[in-house]
Amino acid sequence: MRALINDYLRSPRSLALACFFVIAMDAAHAFASESMPTNTKSVAGVLADVFQIKIATDANSPKAAYGSCFVVDAAGILATNFHVVAYALHDPKKYHLYLIDGDRSIPAEVVAIDAVNDLALVQVDRTFNRAVKFAHGLPESGDKIYSIGWPEDLNKAVSEGNFNGLMQAGPYRKIQMSIPLNPGMSGGPTINDAGEVIGVNVSLRADSQSLAFAIPYESLRTLMREKKASLSRPEDHDDFDETMRAQLERVQEEIATNVLRESDATLKIGSWNIFKPTKIVKCWHSQESGPRDQTQVITEQCYLSGSMPIKRDLDAGTFRLRYQAIENRNLNAWQFLHQLNDELEDQPFAIADKVERFTTSLRCRQLDLVNPKNVGLRVHYCVNGFVPYAEAYNLEFELVASSAQRTALLVSGSFLGFSAHNALAILRTIINSIAWDHK
Repeated sequence: MRALINDYLRSPRSLALACFFVIAMDAAHAFASESMPTNTKSVAGVLADVFQIKIATDANSPKAAYGSCFVVDAAGILATNFHVVAYALHDPKKYHLYLIDGDRSIPAEVVAIDAVNDLALVQVDRTFNRAVKFAHGLPESGDKIYSIGWPEDLNKAVSEGNFNGLMQAGPYRKIQMSIPLNPGMSGGPTINDAGEVIGVNVSLRADSQSLAFAIPYESLRTLMREKKASLSRPEDHDDFDETMRAQLERVQEEIATNVLRESDATLKIGSWNIFKPTKIVKCWHSQESGPRDQTQVITEQCYLSGSMPIKRDLDAGTFRLRYQAIENRNLNAWQFLHQLNDELEDQPFAIADKVERFTTSLRCRQLDLVNPKNVGLRVHYCVNGFVPYAEAYNLEFELVASSAQRTALLVSGSFLGFSAHNALAILRTIINSIAWDHK
């Protein structure tokens, strides 16, 4: 069983949201008519404030990454997503940032970041005729909104959709919208009918057609007020790492505090009772019978629907939990154990063994213990650390509890970018809460 658990822990981790750098639709002439409606003229007026941004080894080299940005201060300040400029921040000696203005590639530097909200401000050595205007409030649910961005080396483009309110998940706050965000609109503005910015394009749900998200404009305005010295120059790389470390520490502390505040919250699953946070996670429930109706499997999967991007394919400041109760109907002890092994092999997520220059190799340990409710448990957990950020770790665990070979509880989870103290405190709360209901 331990080998099966280790194999599971090294499977790829699924991602719920995909961030995009490019869009593939042409709207360059969409607003050419002098007779267009007022709201369309307002949208067209913002087009001149939106630019493409690229990350490359030099101005003439092919792009390593690119996305959109828009002018927020005519003195040369533009807003974009943190994940768009992350290459240049993590490896500033190799990658550089450029604003594309016609045929020119203008050097740019990052002057402020808010990785928790996936925002960055960049500065260029030029002035602009104007900057975008910010809204004084958010639209009503169902109101028309527009997202602007740049395509895969094509023309600037506009997508139309609807505002669907705000989504709050722990420290993460996003605008939910029904809009066809195509690859590449990351970092571009989301605007209302009046042409005022209400948010910053950030992501599209990977398994949807038009369920998209933007960062509310208030977060961007806050970053603009707190703007500080450049982070993109090689000599400032230590400052960047410290800024990221501090932001990750703050967000995981907030999440852990919210989770542990609910330490008395209990999930009844099958014959078992166990701690389950309820206020900041979304959960899915399923129930099915095993082959020939010999077992019944009840599953509840919970996740925090938000994360802090670190670099491509590496997030932090988030967690997942999966609970499974397996009731044995007519299997013998050996058959039931085999069924448990099959379930252990089928777990859906795991932390990566090692991400070069960012995380250490996994260290794993297995414990057999009895919790305060007199339930015997086998706990297997693995940990690795973030190389640039002291006291930030990924922890993955799996535990098994069984009672008289008639019922079993499997719990697995991952905590990404947490302090060792907070991750272990949550794990300890889960372990100590497990109780078997004899009724």
